[in-house]
Amino acid sequence: MATIVLLVAVFTVIGLFEVPKIVEKRLWRELFMFAFLLVFGFTLSVLLALDVLLPSPVKGIRRLMNPILRLIGIHTHLS
Repeated sequence: MATIVLLVAVFTVIGLFEVPKIVEKRLWRELFMFAFLLVFGFTLSVLLALDVLLPSPVKGIRRLMNPILRLIGIHTHLS
């Protein structure tokens, strides 16, 4: 529970430190992406703190890259 409280505090401080600068410069797309990445990172951090088993992104990257690599003539041992 203390880890979750610490995560909330850290992500809140990051948001309070960065968001006013972005809003002041009227960088709305950057604000949207910053908020999205901050929430995504917070969610992953909380899930890891709660010992939730997360899937490895390597499998998805491999599934995406193998057909592309085969198309350009590169065969890997993972194909």
